[in-house]
Amino acid sequence: MKNVLYNTCYGDPWFKVAEILKNQYGLNPVYWNGYNNFCEDDSETIIPQMFPGVIYHNYWDAWKGIFPKEIESTYRETYIDVDFVRDLSCNELQAIKMMDRMDMDRHSFSFMERERHYLNYVKYWTACIKYCKIELVISAVVPHRVYDYVLYLLCKRNNIPYLFFDYSSFPGRVYFPEEIQAMGEQIFSSYNRLISVENDKDSLPKEILDSWIRINKTYNDAIPYYMKQQKNLDKKERSLIQMSKSFLKDSKETKQPVFGKNGILRNGVKYYYKNKSQSIEDSRFSLSKYVFMKIQSNKYKQNLKKYYQGLTSEPDYTKKYIVFFMHYQPEATTSPKGDIFVNQRLCIETLLKNTPSDYYIYVKEHSTQFIYQGNSSRIKEFYQDLLLSSRVKLMPLESDPFRLIDNSMAVSTVTGTVGWEAIVRQKPVICFGLIWYENYSGALKIRTSKDASEIMNFIENYSYSENNLVAYLKAFETVSFPAYIYKGYKEHSGLSIDECANNLVTEIVNRLKLNE
Repeated sequence: MKNVLYNTCYGDPWFKVAEILKNQYGLNPVYWNGYNNFCEDDSETIIPQMFPGVIYHNYWDAWKGIFPKEIESTYRETYIDVDFVRDLSCNELQAIKMMDRMDMDRHSFSFMERERHYLNYVKYWTACIKYCKIELVISAVVPHRVYDYVLYLLCKRNNIPYLFFDYSSFPGRVYFPEEIQAMGEQIFSSYNRLISVENDKDSLPKEILDSWIRINKTYNDAIPYYMKQQKNLDKKERSLIQMSKSFLKDSKETKQPVFGKNGILRNGVKYYYKNKSQSIEDSRFSLSKYVFMKIQSNKYKQNLKKYYQGLTSEPDYTKKYIVFFMHYQPEATTSPKGDIFVNQRLCIETLLKNTPSDYYIYVKEHSTQFIYQGNSSRIKEFYQDLLLSSRVKLMPLESDPFRLIDNSMAVSTVTGTVGWEAIVRQKPVICFGLIWYENYSGALKIRTSKDASEIMNFIENYSYSENNLVAYLKAFETVSFPAYIYKGYKEHSGLSIDECANNLVTEIVNRLKLNE
């Protein structure tokens, strides 16, 4: 038996995956970080019944750095490794940046408090690994909530395999990166083999081919499904009724009654948001405080949106330019997948430094930045600093992405779907983070100054080859597979729970070489 920690795993399909892996391959769940019963997967009830002796840790407590009593008792006799802290100081800054989403007004979670929270995670997870004798972590998602990111760092440090999945640009198809910073060698070797032979575009999986066809039309035809969903969220975010419903929903998720001595109307709701006057572990919000916080955040986002729009200028398509499409933050697409480029200013500075004076950088903000928790990760000064260079131009939110792509010299993103759109529309792509197309010959991944020095050579020598693109997509097909890994995505996969679970088990078994 090998002791396994399951991280942020929703019931469907992960109950079944864990059951198969235990019964057929001896992977024994000893620790499960998952959801509360409110989330309709009943994890807190079902997991201890399925796997007696497992330690269950709900993710709301994990956010706040509150660990199960078994770990609490070991925590006091566990000590932080100073070499770990020193050697991963850059990653510590990544973790502290991830805490933006816990700081709704940008002023309630100070650097000292964030540093304390990070070190507590280091100590707790060290205690957990030791107490539970963790030999493997299986994560449904890229470790991007600060609690699982620290766990990931410790596992890497201690040579404990940490398996995680990620979604591609194709609904219902996921892949298995080797680490947060890179796809790995498997796709690269497959691509090199396929690029030398003739490849048939029509033999690609339907979801990939359909995406290719849509992107060759207009942006309205190709707009990703998640962007369509977000268009309806803005009004909901500003509804007092919706805010109250969210408050009551969250009270259920944290298992708190509405009325009575311990009810939320008297004591408030526990949140992973930081209350300025309380520690992160004890932070609570009353209904009035919650609504006030939401109103203030919405007001901030609206003002920030107006400010941004006031700084924009219409694109001049006669100029030579690279268009940089910004990411919504905070989110996994940049934190941690962008590594140091979680600060997108560094991307733009890199483009400026490595392009000639007649090249402009057209920067288009992500419209979602002004809907979700974008108020926690952007300030006016960010845009001001970009415009200190006369070669940077901010694009209006309503600018047609495909027109910006088609008239550019190159397209740049950290890890965006827009890179795939640019590839299909036959433009070179400059990317800065972990993304499934990073090894394609028409993409240049930037990790270092040396990589960045190749930008102009890459652009000037770029040539589109459909055969090369089909070869890469076929190579990607070999490292990806149909599955859903998180709640809300099942409908896009067209898979039953059995089909999905079997696909996930097969990939995990192959990665761990359990059949050898």
